[in-house]
Amino acid sequence: MRLLVVIVAWMLRRQLDARGWLTPADWQRRILEHAPAERGDGSATLRWIVALYGVLVLLVGLLSWGASGIAGGLWASVLALVLLVAGTGMPGWRKPLTAYSAAWRSGDMQSAWRHISPLLPAEQRGAALAPEQLHLSLCGALIQTTFERYFLPLFWYALLGPAGVVLILVALMLRDHYPSTGVRTFFERWSHWLTVPPRWLLSFSFALAGDFSGWAGEACNRRLRMRAGCNDVLLTAAGSALSSYALDPARFQVHDPDGWPDYGHRSLLAVRNLLNRSMLVWLAVLAVLALMGILP
Repeated sequence: MRLLVVIVAWMLRRQLDARGWLTPADWQRRILEHAPAERGDGSATLRWIVALYGVLVLLVGLLSWGASGIAGGLWASVLALVLLVAGTGMPGWRKPLTAYSAAWRSGDMQSAWRHISPLLPAEQRGAALAPEQLHLSLCGALIQTTFERYFLPLFWYALLGPAGVVLILVALMLRDHYPSTGVRTFFERWSHWLTVPPRWLLSFSFALAGDFSGWAGEACNRRLRMRAGCNDVLLTAAGSALSSYALDPARFQVHDPDGWPDYGHRSLLAVRNLLNRSMLVWLAVLAVLALMGILP
């Protein structure tokens, strides 16, 4: 049943993304805009939020575990489907990426930066980046966001059911949108640890979906780096799994200067195709686990 929920949620979310509908950040901000303000050193607010978060995850887990029979299983599956469809996806990315590729092809890097600057990490939006750095920052943001909005909820749902979806989606929501700095900092650290196992699995999926020999030749890909940044881990893994210098603009420009105007489009297409193939790898693994009776 979980495999069916994942496939249906993925298909629905892809259609919503293509139409630019149901942005998760919009409804999450509306929910948290009236959250209680931080008082004193913020420790009381943090304790209250963490306790509420733990109770919510535990409650959903107990209800899902206690549900029995066809009706109970259907309730848990519908809940997970609604959470996955509403809390995942990247509906605001298609148009900026298309405009960025066109601006890169025409050589207008200022226009390219304007189109994609809202998609970059906050600390890089005002920075004066060279074209190569700008492109790598964009690719890193694309991989990171796809990981958080697709692969991460899928991993925790497959592992823990609806409680896993609540575990990761609420943590990301509080990390990104809660008005208290202390709460955001705490859930940033907590989210980091929640990403460690699935990001290594995605890194290995890049090898299966891309160039395995290139991925294996990068020593850091073969070990589980606990404290390394998620963006660094995934960008390094994707770069080593892609051929034709898709994530190495400096070397591409040296080896194929005539193809430089199309590099922005070709590189983004290679990254997106790698992510899509990696998702198919995950779905195939889930199908095998379902056939073996391991996945509920």
